[in-house]
Amino acid sequence: MDVLIRLVRSRLAWAGMLLACAVAACFVMPARRAEPSFPHRVHVVDNELACTFCHGDVRTDDDPGTPPPELCAPCHERFDAGKPVERRLAAFFGPEGRYRRVAVSGRTSDVVFSHRAHATAGGLLCTSCHADVADETEVPLAPLAKKSDCMECHASRGVANDCSACHRTIGRDWRPDSHGADWLRGHGERVRSGSEASPDRCSLCHEQASGCNGCHQREAPRSHDNTFRVRTHGLMASIDRGRCAVCHTQDSCQQCHSVTRPLSHRGGFGAPLERHCTGCHFPLQEQSCAVCHPEAAEHVTTPLPANHVPSMNCRTCHGNGVRLPHPDGGHVCTACHR
Repeated sequence: MDVLIRLVRSRLAWAGMLLACAVAACFVMPARRAEPSFPHRVHVVDNELACTFCHGDVRTDDDPGTPPPELCAPCHERFDAGKPVERRLAAFFGPEGRYRRVAVSGRTSDVVFSHRAHATAGGLLCTSCHADVADETEVPLAPLAKKSDCMECHASRGVANDCSACHRTIGRDWRPDSHGADWLRGHGERVRSGSEASPDRCSLCHEQASGCNGCHQREAPRSHDNTFRVRTHGLMASIDRGRCAVCHTQDSCQQCHSVTRPLSHRGGFGAPLERHCTGCHFPLQEQSCAVCHPEAAEHVTTPLPANHVPSMNCRTCHGNGVRLPHPDGGHVCTACHR
C-alpha cells in the first residue's frame, strides 16, 4: 500500500510540474504577430490615389488583382526607414510577392463575375459596389457584396436576373440540395424563417402568383384536419389572417359563420350574464360580430355623467355596492365611457 501511495504522489508531482511549465510558457512565449492589413483610407483619402493606381487591370481583366511590391516600393522607400519592421512594405507581402491579406469576395466557384464587364461595358465606378472602401483601415474579411445587392442593381438597370448569366451550373430547372423528399412537409417553416440564404429564398425561382399561392389553392395544408376545421382555425386566423386569404375570401368566412354558431357561444355568453362583450372588447378586436349581428354596430355606450372626470376611480362606487350592468373585466372604464 505504501508503494502504491508513493507512486501516485510521484505521478501527481510530475503532472503538477508539467502544468506549471505550460502556464509559464504562456507568459514567456511571444504573442503571434497578426498579419498587417492594408489601410485604404491612408492611400485613397490622405494621399488621393485613384483605385486604378493599384488595381490597374480592373478595366481590362476579369479579376482586378492586387498590386505587386514593385509598384509600392518607390513611395515606401522614402518613409519606411523610420517604421518598425512589422509595418514596412516587406511585411505586407509573402515570399512569392503576393499580398498577404486579400479581401474575401464571398463568391463560390460557380459564380461568373467579370470586373471588366462591369467597369467598362457597364460603366460602373468602383464606388458603385465598394462604396465604403475609402474609409476602410483594414482589408474586409466579410464578403464584399451580397447577392441581393447585385440583383437590385440589375433590376434598376433593366438587366434580367437570369440564373445562367451569373452561374455556371444553376438554371431555372436547378433544385437546391434542401429540396429533398421531406421538403414538401418542411418548406413552410423555412419560408417563414426569413433566411437570406439562396436556397431559402423562394422568389428567386418561384413567382408568388404561380408558385406559393397557386399550389396552396390546389392542395390544402396538412394542418387542415377536422380539429382545425372545428376548433383551431379561428385562433390561426386571428394570428395571421393574410395566410387564410390565399384561398379563403372574406365572403367564405361570413357565409360559414352566419349559419354556424361559434364554440364560444356557450353558457353565460349572452344574457343575463352578458359575458360576450369581453370576447371582442378589452383589447378591442375587429367588429366581426356584425357578420351575424347587424345591430352590433349600433352599440351605444353610456357617456360619463357631467360631474365625472376621466381621472376618477370608478370602482370606488361602481361594483362596490352599486351593481354594474355588465361584467367587470378589470379594464379602464373610460375606454368606452367618455
